[in-house]
Amino acid sequence: MKHAWIAGLLFLGIPTSALAQQEGPTDDTRMELESQRDSLSALLQQMDVGDDRVPAMERRVAELEQRLRLGDFRPGDIVGLSVRGQEEWTGNFPVQPDQTIVLGGLPPIQLSGVLHSEALDVIRSALGNVLRNPVVELASQMRISVTGQVADPGFYDVSGSLLLSDVIMLAGGPTQQARLEDVEIRRLGETIASGNELTARGATLDDLGLQGGDVINVPEAKETLRAFRTVSIIVGSLASVVFLITRIGN
Repeated sequence: MKHAWIAGLLFLGIPTSALAQQEGPTDDTRMELESQRDSLSALLQQMDVGDDRVPAMERRVAELEQRLRLGDFRPGDIVGLSVRGQEEWTGNFPVQPDQTIVLGGLPPIQLSGVLHSEALDVIRSALGNVLRNPVVELASQMRISVTGQVADPGFYDVSGSLLLSDVIMLAGGPTQQARLEDVEIRRLGETIASGNELTARGATLDDLGLQGGDVINVPEAKETLRAFRTVSIIVGSLASVVFLITRIGN
């Protein structure tokens, strides 16, 4: 995740020398996301209004703002917990509609506005009210659907730190008929994002704001559809001719 915004700037053709590239954990911290947002906002102010890179930059800033405001956890996501010595609090716990997780005997733990990088501390703090120095391990996943022109369409439990292209590969990769330039993200039956930028810039699911229940659809190439329709028309016409010849012969 930490390098996704760098990849985005490279995709846009914007030099990154003025922006520090940091090494470290996979999950971005709040400070890192704020730094990315502020750096991109400063670049936007220096760009001409008519620059064709501006819309993509503005979308990226909006995505960062959304993550900072809403956090990374959505209803339906799965939080995998391992609490040493506490079997009842070890397992997979779904994020509830109010963006909490519920552990037996404890008040709901609020994850609204919490980033993946912050979740371990939030959960450990909540458990600290009843345990002394709790030892906690955390793994978060969301369930999404991959449809269309992939080898193994279906539901997948994935981490938000995965690249969109990696999720497509988890689903067996694109078929020969796939058109990756037109990949779509759908939510509740509506397309909320589409286009080559989704895979070209190296964005993660968190970067793109995906939520549990979202659909990644890989459409069929338009040329393939046209060819299929043409073949169907030809086959249909030939069938009609054969039928007429048979009728006349009788």
